[in-house]
Amino acid sequence: MSSFRRDFRQSAEYFVGAVAGTRVNDYGDRVQGKLDECVRKMEDIVDNAKDLSKWAKGDVAEAWHAGTYNVDVVRRGLHTRPVATALRDRSPTDVKVEGVYGQEIDVQIKNYADAEVNRDRINHPKYDGHQKVVPEGHVVDSQHADRIRAFGAESVPLEEPASRDLVKQLRETGDVERERFGLTIADRIEWEDVFREATTAGTRAAILGAVLQTCPYLLAIAKRTWETGELSAKDFVPLARALPTTLLRSGVAGGLSAAVMGAVRKGVLGSTRQVHPTVVAAAVVLALGAFRTSAKAARDEVTWPVAAKRISEDAIMLAAAMGVGQALIPILGLGALVGNIVGAAMARLAIDKVDSVVLGVAADTGWTVFGLVDQNYTVPRELLRASGWNVLDISTFTPRPLEVRRVRLRTIELKKIDMTVLRRGVISFGRVGYLA
Repeated sequence: MSSFRRDFRQSAEYFVGAVAGTRVNDYGDRVQGKLDECVRKMEDIVDNAKDLSKWAKGDVAEAWHAGTYNVDVVRRGLHTRPVATALRDRSPTDVKVEGVYGQEIDVQIKNYADAEVNRDRINHPKYDGHQKVVPEGHVVDSQHADRIRAFGAESVPLEEPASRDLVKQLRETGDVERERFGLTIADRIEWEDVFREATTAGTRAAILGAVLQTCPYLLAIAKRTWETGELSAKDFVPLARALPTTLLRSGVAGGLSAAVMGAVRKGVLGSTRQVHPTVVAAAVVLALGAFRTSAKAARDEVTWPVAAKRISEDAIMLAAAMGVGQALIPILGLGALVGNIVGAAMARLAIDKVDSVVLGVAADTGWTVFGLVDQNYTVPRELLRASGWNVLDISTFTPRPLEVRRVRLRTIELKKIDMTVLRRGVISFGRVGYLA
């Protein structure tokens, strides 16, 4: 595979990985936005002089159930509908839930400290036909529930003492202890949500990567057709062979980038919750490339020095794509892809130039460049034959026993030794050979 095709493929995988990671990161931002909105509306609803025990804790319970229901809608990937709204009017309905197709569910919420009082008050005939919600632990029959359940989403149960603490904290600080009340992304997003978003992002990345990486093949086909004036099914054979691998590689790069980004947003990686998706994508693509190259070296398809050189080149090109390329073309979408390719191309030119200098120094001095240059003193037979040398092929050699009965030593006088010093030369692929 040519260097350009390998660099283009890596740039495309990095791009689709960044796109997939950004999708999951945006998903986390949407969930976080709904959590912030929930807290803000609870603060607004208790910003008054109402008595805490009689009214304020009941008001905050309405905002809690409406807000956490909307968080759950986004968490489940249901986007903008359904939606719950705390009406704050004199009607029997505390919260109205509107479905996708105009359906509506009315909810009545009671938040008294005594479970029996909650049951008696919420069973009033004016609340007939309503979904009835009481504090967590106060459900006494099947007609009541401790959360809103509607259209595939639900709110978070709330204990009556917790509603008091919410009012106190909101009035004192304007915020709440989010970890304590479960109002964080780590509490609300489940692993099944991460898997769902990563799978969706990986599928889209596979399709996008396949589209991008077919461009070189299509350009080659167009060029051949223009030159020959003919087009046949055989021209598409290389593309058909490469497409399954391209789909798989792009899907894996996108899916893993999305999954890692989901884990970052969920908080399982400690304090690195604000890691940028491009950094995650670069790390994933570099790791996948290192794994594939190492596997080739383990199967003796390439040597370990060549594998190490390729891995280091991949790291340099990814760094250039992230930095130089996107700085030159700071445009979203296709502009970012072009920026990545430009950065990788600049890195490739720099690498090739450095290679020529390093290999020349290695040839003259014998320096192995930390093992990346192979000082191989055996020139391959193929190169010797191509250079016009006669090569002796010895299949087997069976030595005969030598019986020594008597050894007579004679004196040897050395008058002159002729020695010719040969200059080393670069043969190919970072390997130094010696010809006598």
